[in-house]
Amino acid sequence: MAAEFPNYKRIGKAYPGGGYIYTGTPEELAAQRGILWELAKSFGKNLVGAKDLIGISLPVGLFEPRSYLERLADGWWSAPIFLTKASKTKDPLERFKLVMTFLLSGLFSTCDNQKGKPFNPILGETYEAVFEDGTRIYAEQTSHHPPVTSWQMFGPDNSWYYYGFGEWTAAFRGNSVKGHQLGPHFIQFPDGTEITFSLPEALVSGILFGDRIIEYVGIVEFRDEKNGLSCDLHLPPKECEQGGMFGGWFGSSKNKIPTDYFRGEIMQWKQREDFANMLKKGASKAKSTEYEIVGRIQGSWLSCIEIDGEKWWDIHDESIKKYLPIRIDSPLPSDSRYRLDTKFLAAGDLEQAGEFKRKLEVKQRKEAALRKEGYDSRKKEKAGEKEKRMVTVAEFKKQLRSMNINVSSSDSGKKDKKTKGGKSAPKTAVVS
Repeated sequence: MAAEFPNYKRIGKAYPGGGYIYTGTPEELAAQRGILWELAKSFGKNLVGAKDLIGISLPVGLFEPRSYLERLADGWWSAPIFLTKASKTKDPLERFKLVMTFLLSGLFSTCDNQKGKPFNPILGETYEAVFEDGTRIYAEQTSHHPPVTSWQMFGPDNSWYYYGFGEWTAAFRGNSVKGHQLGPHFIQFPDGTEITFSLPEALVSGILFGDRIIEYVGIVEFRDEKNGLSCDLHLPPKECEQGGMFGGWFGSSKNKIPTDYFRGEIMQWKQREDFANMLKKGASKAKSTEYEIVGRIQGSWLSCIEIDGEKWWDIHDESIKKYLPIRIDSPLPSDSRYRLDTKFLAAGDLEQAGEFKRKLEVKQRKEAALRKEGYDSRKKEKAGEKEKRMVTVAEFKKQLRSMNINVSSSDSGKKDKKTKGGKSAPKTAVVS
């Protein structure tokens, strides 16, 4: 282990080179891989080189009996702890650290609860739930193509407000899949503070063979414009050599840093202009005189979070309550729980689950075609109306004469007269 990092005590499901080991049964894994191999044979290069898996209809045997709207809440289990604490502090820096802790502490849960691929939500599908402390959760599929999910979450007594939207993309790369939720995340507090952040990419390797590992990679950007705070969190750290699934294949892995480690510096920007420039150009291009480092964060999302040497979250701390979403009693008719494909899959009836999944997909395609037809029709009507409104000069004069208004056309065909200053005199229509 590199000397700069402690040897964090990670959970048993952590892969030595980094990431979370999928812990499904051998039978489940074999069944999924059998389906994927058949898909690979069927689609050939189209599947292996697919830039977007979202539009490909996959067999129901690869799914878990949940919609993506429901899975979203997996990573939010600690909101009643850390976001509620953040709402009670008046220290902007402490609040910033608590928001970072909220996001990072939720990453392991997004892996721990996975039993398969979630079902794609249909347009207008909704999800409503609450946490035990009174936190309210709302999510809705607001776009079909591209697939966009919107959400909002309200803390107890509206002490904080978390909202955003994201487009989920996924690409197949041979023996791995890379996915990313593209879109902004906002957390607002009653005093006007708004902290924004992004999400890292998710990499799942071992799709067809080998250990199945889930990793998060990329830079998570936290920003608090009101208080001039920022942090670019690297997963894994810049110092990390090649780890993950291939970490021990080339050379010694003795000193390699696991890819679930992270590191970042919290910066306090001295001038509002400097913060604005950072937003445009990035923190890496800023001058050291423009900011002050007010905190350092590091750890492993499969172990703990340390800020300035103090632990803010420890996965082994059994005193930390893990909140689970509770479905409300009377949701909208569009709620995810009413999907028949997920109900049949939960009951183990793959045939009926697949049948209803196909029916929903056909319905989605028909409705999308109708929306496009309506859009094209309205566009054509507007273009016709615009064309009708356009008249030539000759037609305009004809209309004036029909109203017994005489229009002089003595300037027609003649060159513009010049004024003394050499400029053209404006043309005038003489109306009598």
